[in-house]
Amino acid sequence: MTLTGVTSKAIRKGDPEPPLASGKFRIYNMRFCPWAERAMIYVAAKGIEAEVINLNVTDKPEWFYSKHYQGKAPAIEHDGKIVIESGFIPEYLDDAFPESRILPTDPFEKVQQKLLAERLTMVAHAVPQLFAVMRDRNLKNEKQEKVFEVLQQAENLLVHDFYAGSAPGYPDYLTFPFFEKIWWSASLDDVVDLPVHGFPGSEKFPKLTSWFERILNSDVVQSVTQPIEFGAEFMNAYATHGTLNYDLGL
Repeated sequence: MTLTGVTSKAIRKGDPEPPLASGKFRIYNMRFCPWAERAMIYVAAKGIEAEVINLNVTDKPEWFYSKHYQGKAPAIEHDGKIVIESGFIPEYLDDAFPESRILPTDPFEKVQQKLLAERLTMVAHAVPQLFAVMRDRNLKNEKQEKVFEVLQQAENLLVHDFYAGSAPGYPDYLTFPFFEKIWWSASLDDVVDLPVHGFPGSEKFPKLTSWFERILNSDVVQSVTQPIEFGAEFMNAYATHGTLNYDLGL
């Protein structure tokens, strides 16, 4: 896998658009965004040589609106075409680069993996519960119970080593970033009673704990993810409406 620019500083308003050479592949990213991380992981898993452009999405460059009408990350640019939205980018990549397809070619199996990924979006919906706790610790008991319920459902859905089967695949790559954000939250003081080491805890969630360790430490995820200390700091600032440092840790 070859991703260049993963640790580049964020481009912001007033910065010129970097030239893109003919035939090159580019992904527009925000380092701490789970939706953008979905696309980053998928590109890395497919082994696509890509240039990463990190964005300041609070003070975004004007020209980026020509790539995404809402100015959001992720977006990919390839052969003069621009594809947006983390739910559409993976399938486009599988069709554009079929030699490294991640989704199954069998129509039934493909639908099953997409349905499983859709069910697992409940993990994404659990993350704002923890944002609320970051703003008000009095909400901790109420909100973390909702997170625990989601983790239990995710535990029950994991019937193999990975959600895709014996190896990580589409539902694993699209869901991991949201588990990661809950993990980041666990490192903050008094936000959620989950362990940082051995997350989310082998006593209650043995299958998830093994799954998370395997996928977190995979070469694919390690090539694009951010250190927990910087991720947690950024996420806390986002949740509490603080100042966002898009170059944190660089």
